[in-house]
Amino acid sequence: MRLLRPIVALLLALVLTAVVLAGCAMLRPAPPPDPLAEYRPALNPDFPVSADLLQSLGQYSISVKIDPVARAYTGTLALTLPVTGTAPLNELYFRLYPNLYQFASDMKVGDVQVNGRSVNYDYVPDPSAVHVMIPQPIEPGETADVRMTFAVHEKEEHKPGVYTIFGTNDGILTLTNFYPIRVAQRRDGSWALDHPNPQGDVGFHDAAFYRVEVTAPSNEVIAATGTAVTSTVASDGWTTTKYVLGPAREFSMVMSPDFEIEEAEALGTRIRSYFKPQDRANARSALYAAQAALQIYSDRFGQYPYSGMAVVQAPLTYHGMEFPGMNLIGEQTYNRFLQDLEMLTVHEVAHQWWYNQVSNDQVLSPWLDEGLAEFTTQYYYRDRYGDSAAEQLLQTRWALPVATAKRRGNDAPIGKPVDDYKDNYETIVYAKGALFFATLREKIGAETFDRLLREYLERFRWKVATASDFQALAEEVSGQDLDALFAEWVYGDGG
Repeated sequence: MRLLRPIVALLLALVLTAVVLAGCAMLRPAPPPDPLAEYRPALNPDFPVSADLLQSLGQYSISVKIDPVARAYTGTLALTLPVTGTAPLNELYFRLYPNLYQFASDMKVGDVQVNGRSVNYDYVPDPSAVHVMIPQPIEPGETADVRMTFAVHEKEEHKPGVYTIFGTNDGILTLTNFYPIRVAQRRDGSWALDHPNPQGDVGFHDAAFYRVEVTAPSNEVIAATGTAVTSTVASDGWTTTKYVLGPAREFSMVMSPDFEIEEAEALGTRIRSYFKPQDRANARSALYAAQAALQIYSDRFGQYPYSGMAVVQAPLTYHGMEFPGMNLIGEQTYNRFLQDLEMLTVHEVAHQWWYNQVSNDQVLSPWLDEGLAEFTTQYYYRDRYGDSAAEQLLQTRWALPVATAKRRGNDAPIGKPVDDYKDNYETIVYAKGALFFATLREKIGAETFDRLLREYLERFRWKVATASDFQALAEEVSGQDLDALFAEWVYGDGG
């Protein structure tokens, strides 16, 4: 019996220790909730996003029901907007892109409210924008809660073979910038209400977070600039899918009952190719090009931000268009202009860095993203195919067209607004823009230039950079005075 007493004492001590430890665990505070938890499914796990962004960026909540047969949709929008800066907020503008000439549709808004109160609004300077008046200005540090309804009707179905950035064409419904989007303010305080020239991008936007609920016929295959987190199929043949995204410049969709999908993976990102079945083999080539480009650009400049990326065969003839996490590739490059498919794909993927992560005024300074995205493709060709392929790209795609333009008296500096270019927009902004970056790289050295791009991405991620920002950073990183180079190529009378 005496031998049992130490054992009993030991057991009692263990029990008491367990009780004390359990009590300590109960007293230990639980970790705080993750403010970005609902957006995490859309983010690459290795990509750092600060929760502080929620205090400075807007949050869109959109619900939309799409009827492809009627070529119409209706929706509601709520925007939670932190008021930053030093001045009270007394007005807002929202761009209604479907009302632009090149979108060929009709959008109306209604029931506009700010912080729970109905407010006046009017369409200015034409129906492509709406002005929302705020009778009681909202002070910095406070939040504007804007709500409205919207409805869109496509005026007519586009003919196959015609460039279509919005609407129905050849069985594909393209819904780019389909909701009212808050107009960005430039640094001088002016609103970016320029009427966009059809040869350039339609505008630029501040980064924001998105929750989007889409209801569409269940047979539609949807490619979207976001990650689907829930999907509910109703008995009436409609499916409701909830997407999240952010930070990002906008939310867009492309859908078709004919789409098929193939997938690949790179650095923790799932890449999906959406295509018509007759173009499967070439769609697979586009998928693998996007996969390689994502890896090369991530290694060179910085991590791609999202858990997903889409490459979508779209009715853009032989052109392409970039959106956050989604690259639209003209369907004619999948069959008629196959020689351009790889280049077009890797150019649009480059915009996931130079347009989405770092934005710029694409109406007034298109060279800063288009020229840089074009030049970035040389990294892809050099790393995948070698130096000779990169040099051939420079000579045949950039140097030759620019030399031809100069010989014909059609040269210009790269730093003009889109409206100032006539029939030389792509040659100057894309090809000569790429040559400018090649010249800058040669002047400051390859290693310094690569460090410049990494620093440009890091310093201006989710912001809107200007030409002067880029020059100042280039001079800071290189330690060189670059006034003469920028005056000659960007602001002067031609290089």
